[in-house]
Amino acid sequence: MSSHFSLKSLAFYGIAIGSVVLLFSVVTAYGEANLKAPVQIKGRYTIAAQDLPGCLKSEQLLLLVEQSGIFLNGSLLPGDAAERLVKKAEERPSLTGRWRNQELVLDGPANHLPNCQGKIHIQGTIEGTRQAGKIEQALLNGTIHLGSQADAARFIAKQEPAEQPAEEKGH
Repeated sequence: MSSHFSLKSLAFYGIAIGSVVLLFSVVTAYGEANLKAPVQIKGRYTIAAQDLPGCLKSEQLLLLVEQSGIFLNGSLLPGDAAERLVKKAEERPSLTGRWRNQELVLDGPANHLPNCQGKIHIQGTIEGTRQAGKIEQALLNGTIHLGSQADAARFIAKQEPAEQPAEEKGH
């Protein structure tokens, strides 16, 4: 029995296990310090009509933002869009972009705005209170370019509160 526990094999297994524990500790410490999930900015943002360019001059606009990590999809709709159009825009967003360094960038065609042709470029920052990896009461301060117009119109959009699922009533 004593031949199975030589000093060399015990030292080898001790060093191997110690090395794995040390490596795991270093990787865990690095991950906790440097690898953070991006803040969630997904939602509906209401843009009040101000000095928006061309065909965007309406009562109000609705910006839908979907998020997967740093990648964004979105749609720009009239503020009074029917729920059917909102669902269609959520299924087939026309804008794509990124969320990086607290800055949102979206580009794409104005497919869901009936009077608009051409591309839209939206850029801005989102501010608000952070809770559990999500920004609550978010305000989007940004600019919007329409087509090849050189001037960018500034806007402020307020995030609509998330809809709470209806409680089911039991019998």
